[in-house]
Amino acid sequence: KQAILNQFQAEEVHHRLEECVCPDCDGDLKEIGTELKRQELVFIPAQLKRLDHIQHAYKCQTCSEKSDKDKILKAPVPKAPLAHSLGSASIIAHTIHQKFNLKVPNYRQESDWEKLGLPISRKEIANWHIKSAQYYLKPLYDLLSDILREQSVLHADETSYRVLESDTDLTYFWTFLSGKNEEQGIILYHHNQRRNGQVAKEVLCDFKGYLHCDMWSAYRSLDETTLVGCWAHVRRKFFEATPKNADSNSLAKKGLSYCDQMFALEKQWEERDPEVRHQKRQEQLRPLMEEFFDWCREQYVLPESKLGRALKYSLDYESTFKTVLEDGRLVLSNNLAERAIKSLVMGRKNWLFSQSLEGAESSAIIMTLIETAKLHQVDSEKYIAFLLEHLPNEETLEKKDVLEAYLPWAKQIQEHCR
Repeated sequence: KQAILNQFQAEEVHHRLEECVCPDCDGDLKEIGTELKRQELVFIPAQLKRLDHIQHAYKCQTCSEKSDKDKILKAPVPKAPLAHSLGSASIIAHTIHQKFNLKVPNYRQESDWEKLGLPISRKEIANWHIKSAQYYLKPLYDLLSDILREQSVLHADETSYRVLESDTDLTYFWTFLSGKNEEQGIILYHHNQRRNGQVAKEVLCDFKGYLHCDMWSAYRSLDETTLVGCWAHVRRKFFEATPKNADSNSLAKKGLSYCDQMFALEKQWEERDPEVRHQKRQEQLRPLMEEFFDWCREQYVLPESKLGRALKYSLDYESTFKTVLEDGRLVLSNNLAERAIKSLVMGRKNWLFSQSLEGAESSAIIMTLIETAKLHQVDSEKYIAFLLEHLPNEETLEKKDVLEAYLPWAKQIQEHCR
């Protein structure tokens, strides 16, 4: 507790007697010392203040004397992210933090801003997010997409979403992210009205590396990509097929035990180098997998039962589940992608839907930047504020070297936004 209290700047509150008179003899009291009795933290609510940007003008006396016209120079004034708007970089960044990190929908933010004296509507907040994403964040998003496709190990997952103006009942958010050992880790979100293989091809293009995923047909249409099956899905199916009071003779429990043994082995090698992990898998994991699939082939159960479906699922994609044995950088499960998509699912419970396709697309761009920032231990609110403060003042956002300085792992971002 004391270590926490010591982080904060102290402000002393002194408690003195109103009258320095002895209650018994009415004599004067002389102060002889003080004692620290307690320490407490005080919450100070957020405040808004107005900054007036005053531009100074200068006249060159020498040039003016030599010419018919005065030579006037003016100091440069930084541009606002959105002209003629109440949304400054810090205010827009805070609304983004509220919505995408704290999952507070725009309509609930209205009253909070009203209490601070800023009457802005949910429509204005949504417009800020859309325009900021389109004007400044989209070029960074595109660069992150290009970098992601150049990596050799990826994860992918998708979930449904509602957009009111869409002509389909449901649209979809996809997430594609870097492998666990990638230094330039990226979490990319993509919104689309479809959930088919064409979307995966549009995002990944001709990706020729490894892709961790479930067995959804969209991923199986990627001809150049090597799919890595998720053993957590296999385990889940055997878990669902296991009765609550199953004994040691239960077939479903036997299948579950095989999966648990595999994950236990992987846990032992978690911190090892990929080369060592690959070697360990050949020695211990490969024989266990072969034994598991041989056991699956020996079982005869009703094909439509839960256990029957678990066995069929395992055997149908046997080669894909064995892909993890090929490279030590691969992992047994696709949990990285499922955790990434969970951030969106939690927000969806509060936002419920997006009004427009533009809004859903801007959400994908914003979430990509804030989740990637968090992956690199960068404060996502500070990061978005930094981007909205500096990107409007760049001459162009089309040059790669300009944008690279604003990626979450760039030196200036690491220095200013932690």
